[in-house]
Amino acid sequence: MNILVLISTYLQYYMPVWFYGFLNFASSSWVKFIGAIAVLLLARTIIVFCRSQRRWQRDRLISLEEVKTLSKGKLPFFSILVPARNEAEVVSATAHILAELNYPEDRLEIIIITDEKETLNAKEGEITTQLAMVSVISSLKESHPNLRVIHMDVPYDFDGEFGGKRVGKEIKSTKGRALNWTLTEMRDHFEKETDFFAFFDTDDHPDKNCLLHIAKSNLLNPKNKAFQLPVYQCRNFWDVSAFSKVVCLSQSFTHENFLPWIMTWLPFLGGTNLFIEKNILMEVKGFNYHSITEDLDLGVTIFLQTHVWPTFLPVPSSEQTPPTMKTYYRQRKRWSLGQLEVMNNLKEMMRKKEGDLVVIKDLYRKLCFYGPIESTLFFFLTVFSFVIIVSRLVRGIVLLMTLQSLAVYFSPSFTIRETLYTMASIVGLPMVLFSMFLLFRYHKFIEKPKSNRFAFVELTKFMIIEGLFIPLVLFVYPLPFFMALVEHSLGVYKKKELVWVKTPRTKEGN
Repeated sequence: MNILVLISTYLQYYMPVWFYGFLNFASSSWVKFIGAIAVLLLARTIIVFCRSQRRWQRDRLISLEEVKTLSKGKLPFFSILVPARNEAEVVSATAHILAELNYPEDRLEIIIITDEKETLNAKEGEITTQLAMVSVISSLKESHPNLRVIHMDVPYDFDGEFGGKRVGKEIKSTKGRALNWTLTEMRDHFEKETDFFAFFDTDDHPDKNCLLHIAKSNLLNPKNKAFQLPVYQCRNFWDVSAFSKVVCLSQSFTHENFLPWIMTWLPFLGGTNLFIEKNILMEVKGFNYHSITEDLDLGVTIFLQTHVWPTFLPVPSSEQTPPTMKTYYRQRKRWSLGQLEVMNNLKEMMRKKEGDLVVIKDLYRKLCFYGPIESTLFFFLTVFSFVIIVSRLVRGIVLLMTLQSLAVYFSPSFTIRETLYTMASIVGLPMVLFSMFLLFRYHKFIEKPKSNRFAFVELTKFMIIEGLFIPLVLFVYPLPFFMALVEHSLGVYKKKELVWVKTPRTKEGN
């Protein structure tokens, strides 16, 4: 008891004034203001959810016979391009899944694109993506003899340009550079055979009918020449950290509900589950290999040069999510830096008065809102939420220690109420309930757990961590976007990001 008296005396006479303000922060007008913004954002989410569900409720039943009838016997030919660098663990599973797409094998081809530097830098005995492709091609020849599977290896000295050349010295690897190598080397073949390009990441498992949906949409409306389909990054849910579990479920919800809304006012392309008509891609001369996010850059370029707006179709694929907080941070910061880079390009076009300035300014404003402005708002909201939780927690500790000398007005009923508020603030029950709803909603896109016992243990652990600790670190969710803005403003990000960055994968069953 003497210890409590000493602590109480110390806090009363020696602690600075701001400490008492901090104790009462959770009851201040700032909290009401933050709560009002949160309510508005919640209302927006509900409205967007209701509107997007109408799009998803459309009849998505489709058959090969239906599309054949529309095409009058000549189905579009698809060239599927899959960039794969350091992807030996997942390339086989993805290649076999692509081979099972519900589409005639003589009307599609699968092209896996690797990077020669992976072989040049490989350690002795290491299984590279190139070596994995040898067994993949051999296996698919047996199971799908009529399917063309091609392996392209990007030379270490390819300059990266569409129609480019080898320069005799090492060139930094980017995803756009790898794709441009294939577009360059196989250009004559594509000009003759291909109608549509399909792009998938190496861990992408698309819907079996995705090519049929693209073909049908284009045949019904030939103006539909670029398509972005949603991607649920939740397949490795059982093998990632609790924070990454929250991320993967929320990202899936965003792609299901916010992506169709975003694509009504931004020519957004996401780089995977992406389909582009051949002539459009050739007209814009492939990808900008300098860009950190070549996909968003491509969407903006296609719209500005060809006036083609990408079409959203509710046909999702599944992918892995970054397994840890650190890998999530790196991936999302790179994405945000890429968007800021695209905005810089638009700003430069406005300065030089290139193109339709009205359209360019409109795109710039929209990217600015759905980027720096929104990410900054979310970051400060989560930081304030963190301060509120800590303030409430410290206040609760003070009450539980019965430091009456700090607050003589505390009555027993007030103390009980404040204790309950403190418990509620550190238990993210709404978050847990919403996560369980999302887990049920996207469970068919998640790889099955090792066992029921493993699933029970992991789910219990996830609910406890999410309820007690995730609210305290939720500010990490928008942190990479905000830090990208800071680094971009200071110019400290620069060249180190201009590489083909592979997000670490978790091993999957075949």
